[in-house]
Amino acid sequence: MNYLLGIDLGTSSVRAILINVEGKVCSLAGQEYPILYPEPGAAEQDPDHWWEATCKSIQKILQQTGVSPSSITGIGLSGQMHGLVTIDAQGKWSRPAIIWVDKRTTRECQEIKEKIGEEKLYLITGNPVATGFLGPSLLWLRNWERKVYRRIYKVLLPKDYLRWKLTGEIATEPTDAVGTALFDIKKGEWATEILDKLEISEKIMPDILPSLSIGGKITPVAASETGLKEGTPVILGGGDQAMGAIGNGAVSPGVAASTIGTGGQLVVCIDQVLFDSGRRLHLLVHALPRRWLLMGAMLSAGLSLRWLRDQIFPLEKLMGESTGIDPYELLSREAERVTPGADGLLFLPYLLGERTPHMDPYARGVFFGLKLEHHRGHMIRAVMEGVVFGLRDCWEIFRSLGVEIHRLIASGGGARSRVWRQIQADILGIPLTISESQEHSALGAAILAGVGVNIFPDLETACQNYISHAQETIPLLENKVKYEHYYRIYRSLYLQLRESFRELSQITDCPAGRYSKC
Repeated sequence: MNYLLGIDLGTSSVRAILINVEGKVCSLAGQEYPILYPEPGAAEQDPDHWWEATCKSIQKILQQTGVSPSSITGIGLSGQMHGLVTIDAQGKWSRPAIIWVDKRTTRECQEIKEKIGEEKLYLITGNPVATGFLGPSLLWLRNWERKVYRRIYKVLLPKDYLRWKLTGEIATEPTDAVGTALFDIKKGEWATEILDKLEISEKIMPDILPSLSIGGKITPVAASETGLKEGTPVILGGGDQAMGAIGNGAVSPGVAASTIGTGGQLVVCIDQVLFDSGRRLHLLVHALPRRWLLMGAMLSAGLSLRWLRDQIFPLEKLMGESTGIDPYELLSREAERVTPGADGLLFLPYLLGERTPHMDPYARGVFFGLKLEHHRGHMIRAVMEGVVFGLRDCWEIFRSLGVEIHRLIASGGGARSRVWRQIQADILGIPLTISESQEHSALGAAILAGVGVNIFPDLETACQNYISHAQETIPLLENKVKYEHYYRIYRSLYLQLRESFRELSQITDCPAGRYSKC
């Protein structure tokens, strides 16, 4: 029997999935790695950690299944978007990768807006420029690390670095290139006008090929380090949002997927280019022909609950280790015992600033409405509800643009929590389902590989074979009505606090040195 391997390079871990051509998930494996914070606002990762985690995950899958590497017909890749990896002429990475949660490029984002024009930039790229994007990170290197910048041979997005390690080939594809602030979404190529005005040489940019293309084959060195067979084809793959959409079955217009992972996303498949005049949404390229993804993005979704667990309630992690119960399940149980609305406690999930709808790197997290009667369960539930209120902000923009959503699929770690699924259904006001596979982006990459090596004729057919949904969650009318009142208050809080966020940032985030917010 033939098999397909999907690899998803996430923010906190790499996840690998092995599926057979009959639609069965055969094995899952993963390996975590750290985020590095070398200075205020910085967020970096060591590309060697990515590669080591990838090798270990592949080895685990081969050991768990006993599948012969020669039976793996194709490999697909998915990865965290926006990040910057630089390699020199000898093929070595020049410095740690700057990833999407990095906040040092506020000044560079402003520089891009001034040189290109904010509206023109949005109409070319389909995206508001934000800190953590490859384009502003590249300018930051030129401003602050000129020796590194001068040594650049090629710049790579995170998953494309993995493919380079696997195949020795350098390239990217549209679903990931669209998140750089340097890509022309209508032409499907690097935006030469932007590159010229920013004085970035197109020579350092990788070639852009179709997502379904074979991007190289496993090299002898990669084969020895991973256990894969030399010569196995590796499909270019895509950014995690496009691959997650495929893994959830969001390949038809009007089908949306909500993801509560480290960040949070609400993504809907559309069949025409659609711009938001307020520049609050991201327009992404789908891996299917004539399909796009309209996305609202939050920076601290599941990360907010992880922060609460690690910094405020660390005993849950210890209890989980001793009892074998997932610590997030323990938190969910406490939240479920609290009534909807958390008895008036609200949480703004802006721990890293926010993208949709505010596009504000200065925004901060807030608990609002604390009373003596509030306890742990209230805080946990308020965090869960605050994250979904953030997704509701994205939902409301979709509605204002006339986008109709007739089906919602929940994914990410948040979808594994029964209470968090119910909160989503109640606040968004629509029934939701979850796909039976847990690793949606890795699964999407594996499915894409199946099309790329001609096992399936197209992605729609492949998704019909592999994707199934279960556990429908229905909105509860009483909860929905109550949440409408709380959502109005939630929306008003940011407007009242916006200037205070900015003033606070000037006090706390401006040490001496090169931090470019100052």
